[in-house]
Amino acid sequence: MRTRSVYPAPITTIDALRSVLVETEHPFEIQELRELCSRLQLPPSEWRRFLTYDPHRFSYQTVHESSHFEINVIGWRSGQFSSIHDHRDTACCVLILDGVLTNIDYHVDSMDEVEETSRFELLPGEMLSRNNWEIHRCGNAQPHGRDLATLHMYSPPLRPLEERRYQE
Repeated sequence: MRTRSVYPAPITTIDALRSVLVETEHPFEIQELRELCSRLQLPPSEWRRFLTYDPHRFSYQTVHESSHFEINVIGWRSGQFSSIHDHRDTACCVLILDGVLTNIDYHVDSMDEVEETSRFELLPGEMLSRNNWEIHRCGNAQPHGRDLATLHMYSPPLRPLEERRYQE
């Protein structure tokens, strides 16, 4: 007797990821996006072709974009961070591909000041997820010469950063 696995098959190529996304007719809620991201087992040969670095700011390449999803591979040099932002109306999952990601969470206090609430690091294969109004920044706090590569999945695609950025 054959039994069917209750766990969906791993996604091991960018093309397989695109196929899943093209077949999806609605934006994902955060839990669905987490489940999809947890299936990713992409070898470096799949994501390195999209990886770029810029000496002045993090650099991203869009791997897939549709009305329901945006997928980017981001290269971070040491010391490069995003601005403090939220993910208004968007679910976000970040898969660490190579290096160490530092995430810093914030909240807005009663005086409308942004205050740090937590800070932690994630290693290759680990995942960060953020949703809607959760405020954070992430990037590469490692010493010079230690680059970071991440894959970011958004559903639906992000709104313009100007609408989501907080004063630092």
